[in-house]
Amino acid sequence: MDLGVTQVNPDSVSDDGEISLLDVASFVLRRRRLILLATFVGALFGLVSALRSTLDYTATFSFLPHGGEQGVVSGVAGLASQFGLSVPRTNSAERSPAFYQDLITSREILNGMVRSGVEVVTATGVTNVDLAEHFRIDGETPEEQSALTRRRLAESVLEVSFSPATSVVTVGVRTDEPGLSAAVGRRLLDLISAFDLETRQSQASAERGFAEERLEQLQGEFLTAESSLESFLVENRQFTNSPQLTFEHDRLVRQVTMRQELMTAMAQAYEQARIDEVRNTSVITVIDQPEVPTLPNPRGRLVTQVMGVILGIMVGFGLAFIQELGERVKNAESEAYRKFRQILKDIGWDLFGLRRSGRPDPSSTDGR
Repeated sequence: MDLGVTQVNPDSVSDDGEISLLDVASFVLRRRRLILLATFVGALFGLVSALRSTLDYTATFSFLPHGGEQGVVSGVAGLASQFGLSVPRTNSAERSPAFYQDLITSREILNGMVRSGVEVVTATGVTNVDLAEHFRIDGETPEEQSALTRRRLAESVLEVSFSPATSVVTVGVRTDEPGLSAAVGRRLLDLISAFDLETRQSQASAERGFAEERLEQLQGEFLTAESSLESFLVENRQFTNSPQLTFEHDRLVRQVTMRQELMTAMAQAYEQARIDEVRNTSVITVIDQPEVPTLPNPRGRLVTQVMGVILGIMVGFGLAFIQELGERVKNAESEAYRKFRQILKDIGWDLFGLRRSGRPDPSSTDGR
């Protein structure tokens, strides 16, 4: 009596029902031609895409930002704070490398570049390039076009980094033209220097106004303290024998001395602020100027080729798996597969509900 027992190869299935490494290796070896063919096609597709893609050129420049001034103004502020006074001064944190990293991609800086464009030096002369037109950015309104251009610059063109150890800020500018990359870098340096110089002069002007006003107040207080000491000495020619008069004399002297020190320091701060207000020297030290790159970036094409190879391998494994699954189902001659074949045959006889001429209707009986 046939019990219909199916023999199973014990080497193909592990004890716990999981696929072993030998099964995977056998599958890859059986379908190696399909996998290699798909990988070759993917690599060829990646190579063609890389060759047809636009080359990118990166121009880099670096600079060292200056921290807050720690000169006379800071000394005056420290002295004034001992007496409960406040002197505005530049905070060194606002001129840190992280500040310049955010400044370069800020709307203030990028708007200046988008509005005026950049001057590119060519063989025929100097050409002003409109960045929105160069990147083919369209917008319903000029404001929208400007915003899209700023986003393109911040996300795809500019790359800003800094070294925490040396505080050197490095900026990379990547475009499809070497001259344009260098021109954008030079324009960025000009905008950064102009912004920094303008803000420092504005702050120095505010400090000068404060110092001037406070200096007038201190001069009045100093004259009052001197008058009080003078009146005391006129009225008390012999005060050394009286402890109370001696104490009063020392108190008046301390007031005069304190007002004199504050007035001297504030006068120095006033002069320093006047100097800073008209100072037009650069406030950043440029280490590397942006130069025209001579070689394109190899990274973009390499990534495209690698992605093509990976895509080919994935497609090859997918097709091999489908082919392997189909053969196993076909060999098993399962009920589902037989139904699937019958459906395909019915579709062949009656495609989209239109029976082929000369073909019998499989749904009709033999007596009809």
